[in-house]
Amino acid sequence: MFSIRALPGKRLTPVAIACLTGLASLATAGAAGAHAAEEPLTWRKCAQAAKNWPVAGDTRTECSTLTVPMDYANPQGRKIKIAVSRIKATDPGRRRGVLVISPGGPGVTNIDAPATYAAGGLGTLAADHDLIGFDPRGVGYSDKIKCDWGDPPPATSATSPKAQARAAFDQDAAYNKRCAAKDPGFVRQLTTTNIARDVDAIRAALGESKINFYGVSFGTAVGLNYRSLFDDRVNAMWVDSVMPPVIDLAAMDASADALNERRFTAFVPWLARHDTEYHFGTTDAMVRKTIFTLRDKLHRKPRKIDENTVINGEWVSQLLGGGPGSWVSSARDLATVREGGVPLSASPGPGPAKTFGFDDTSLGLNLIQYQAIFCNEGVGGRDFEQMWAAAQARKTAFPATGGYFERSGWCGQWPWPARPWKPVRGTSPLQLSGHLDEDVTPYAWAVEAWKAVGGTLLTVQDGAHASLRRLPCASKVIDFFRTGRTATGTCPGA
Repeated sequence: MFSIRALPGKRLTPVAIACLTGLASLATAGAAGAHAAEEPLTWRKCAQAAKNWPVAGDTRTECSTLTVPMDYANPQGRKIKIAVSRIKATDPGRRRGVLVISPGGPGVTNIDAPATYAAGGLGTLAADHDLIGFDPRGVGYSDKIKCDWGDPPPATSATSPKAQARAAFDQDAAYNKRCAAKDPGFVRQLTTTNIARDVDAIRAALGESKINFYGVSFGTAVGLNYRSLFDDRVNAMWVDSVMPPVIDLAAMDASADALNERRFTAFVPWLARHDTEYHFGTTDAMVRKTIFTLRDKLHRKPRKIDENTVINGEWVSQLLGGGPGSWVSSARDLATVREGGVPLSASPGPGPAKTFGFDDTSLGLNLIQYQAIFCNEGVGGRDFEQMWAAAQARKTAFPATGGYFERSGWCGQWPWPARPWKPVRGTSPLQLSGHLDEDVTPYAWAVEAWKAVGGTLLTVQDGAHASLRRLPCASKVIDFFRTGRTATGTCPGA
């Protein structure tokens, strides 16, 4: 999942953690998919068809567009176009069908996935599978709307943490109201379930009775929705770094806080062992006291760095929940702030990118699609006081890292109620893999999804989001798609 706040961040904050309408009947969805497939795909080399094609030197990938219903409940109504890509199997005599790749999001392009995966650890599958990519509705080269975030309000050190959070929430709410009003019919149909239906329209347009599917991060939600709707059209599906089975924004935040608190518990003795470098104390108790004193001081008196950046207590909490790979930079930045300096991580991230068709030049974050996925389908995020109370409860439960307010989706002023989805258990071959210590899609989400939808769960022993295809254990993925053999137990990580 691409998160945009303390996950992948609208403000691209340094901490990362980490979607879906009610399921329509299989008969209705299937009929809509068949209707959408009436238009044949016409292929051209992506490097020629797509302006600013993102894969340098790529001569293999072909691109096309597919017309689908905007609203599958009204298949004869307004149509939209979905951008599709493929790399045909290099050994047609051994071809096993298509492998649809959905590598993440929401809000970001996926169309370069065939080229990216053909060049990586799963590249051998390109010999006997057509690799299929696509830009989900609302992003990249597919139909979308553009709605800029606009200038943020000036940072201030004079208000309370709650007042600052309220101001940020209200800015999000104004964005939601303004951007959803640009094209309400389209924005309402930006859902993971509809993206899954678009995948089935792609399947039909390709002339395939079944697909193989490899999903990563938010792509796992697309895959599990697809399997819930079209179980009999799945040959085999692997999902890595798995989204939770139900999008409950408060529960997602709690999962992230629990993981980060465990990481902090390991960070403390490391700081004590490196006291000669960072001077936080030589015992766990001393380190905790020094850090919490610094955080409380910044809560009481935030430090304004520039017009858009303030160092406050929440900034400290974000640094405390990083994995071992971040400890050196976190310790350095905390020590710098303690001494009155400006840390490297204080610089503000870029705002959301603008983003029609293959003539568009921008493939950056489409923020309104990101918001729509979470707000059309996710529970929570609409009431500031409820969100603030939940954040304070997490702060009590997880005193070092809990209660960070800018994490999962904010849906203030979203014009429609949430229509959550609930995955359905199927019978088609399903393999899940979760990463034990990652924070973008915490391992607990993979366990929840496994319990909800079945299949087989493989545990990857690392904290690296979506790393499986780059590991030696990628051989298990290849074996699964060629033989159907599933994998249990553990896999060495990065």
